[in-house]
Amino acid sequence: MAVGTFGSIPGSLGIIVTRKKPGHFVALTEDGRIDAVLAQNVKLADALEKRAAIPVNNAQQGPNDGASLAPANGVKSVDPYDITVAMPAADGEPVVSDADHEAWGRFRMSYDVTIDAPPFKVSGTLLLLPSQDPMSLTERGTELFLAVFNPSVTANGLAIKDTPRDSVLINRSHIKRVNATMRR
Repeated sequence: MAVGTFGSIPGSLGIIVTRKKPGHFVALTEDGRIDAVLAQNVKLADALEKRAAIPVNNAQQGPNDGASLAPANGVKSVDPYDITVAMPAADGEPVVSDADHEAWGRFRMSYDVTIDAPPFKVSGTLLLLPSQDPMSLTERGTELFLAVFNPSVTANGLAIKDTPRDSVLINRSHIKRVNATMRR
């Protein structure tokens, strides 16, 4: 749960309470979107990196164009290799904590990137270790998923409207091309 202040009337303060559902996420695949909740109490990034089927509850599915979702009663798990882009649902926890993002920002190189992972294109900021080259992201690596910060995501040229403002995870095995420029 996050608590913050706001000033609805000049000179006054109020409290906004937002409840984040642990494990509520959206997975974008070539075939469509899945909205589900992780069945285990684990972070989305950690679940994806196990490279095994991820047990889920309350799965819904639909097309990537943002049309309404329908219950997916038969979906009890999701294969991380099928996922191209993973992100928190609107009420889900961020995929990278603020503390991790701050630490990464201190010790990693920052790149403006556009990543093609058909049918998706993801643009944003990528933080890599100084020894990593953004052009090598299409090769096999130790991490299956990479965090892209301040993302915008399109599917077949149409913007995915519910993309979170903080970060999304992109599956390296789906990346076809990377355009990157080092940020100064």
